[in-house]
Amino acid sequence: MKNILFLAIFLALAATSPAMAQSGADHSNHGSSPSQAPSSENGHDHSTMEDMIVLGTVTADAIQAMAHLQALPEDAQRQPPATHIFMVAFEKKQGKTIDQGRAAVKVTSPDGQTSKGFDMPFKGGFFSTELVLKDPGDYTFLVGAKVLDGKARQFIFTHDLK
Repeated sequence: MKNILFLAIFLALAATSPAMAQSGADHSNHGSSPSQAPSSENGHDHSTMEDMIVLGTVTADAIQAMAHLQALPEDAQRQPPATHIFMVAFEKKQGKTIDQGRAAVKVTSPDGQTSKGFDMPFKGGFFSTELVLKDPGDYTFLVGAKVLDGKARQFIFTHDLK
């Protein structure tokens, strides 16, 4: 099921990026770490996805959430500043992708500080937001979502930033 979800997300992103589809990039390493995926329409630069990290899949009340984290190029000048893009794809347990609803994330950093909630608008196949993750260590991402039936659900992902 995870492979099907990843493939569906990849194909959705590929459809949004004609330049990547025509680039002839080698996609033979899918399913290995790190992953590669094409650009999305959400204004984020996904042209180099070597730093894409799959954080896993969590299920709550028949909704699956699969989270990804991508490091942004260090030379990118962003306002507001950001170091990573956090992305979540939701689907019904039967495999149907969810593209409507609301999602937000709170991040707990290695020093135990929890951020305010960051809205995650849907674009390019994901609910996503840009974050600043500057210190190495364990991060916890608490995703709150109201998708499909409007019922509030929470999904927790973790990552050890090196």
